[in-house]
Amino acid sequence: MMTDNIALLQQVYSSADKLALATSLNGTADVKILNFVWFKDEPDTLYFSSVKGTNAAAIYANNPDAALITVPQDDTPNNPYVRAHHITITPSTKTMAELLPRYLELVPNYQHTWDAIGDSLVVYKITLHDVHVDAGLGQEKIDLTF
Repeated sequence: MMTDNIALLQQVYSSADKLALATSLNGTADVKILNFVWFKDEPDTLYFSSVKGTNAAAIYANNPDAALITVPQDDTPNNPYVRAHHITITPSTKTMAELLPRYLELVPNYQHTWDAIGDSLVVYKITLHDVHVDAGLGQEKIDLTF
């Protein structure tokens, strides 16, 4: 059963290349749309990057509890998504150079981003705890706990 649930989760991950990440610092809410990547052997983990030296690093360090929802690609029918509250954001030990092949595989036109700002990006890891997976209108919906 858990294998089927992970397969559904990864199916929905495959329908998105962006996520909306909601954070808060000092009572001020903020939402960012970010590209993300994932790996089959880490279903409870997502990776994203941020530009070094921005206030995002302070937000993640001072209040790593956040929420997210994946954003389906434009041509994806039925609006599938993964939603999670109380995720944990930490700096990743992975580098952008390590993640670049996966970004190029999963995110259309990512090469343009890499060429423009690749040297200034640092990697963050999102650890998921409880997630809601909605495969889309009229499709299966499940909750997973890691």
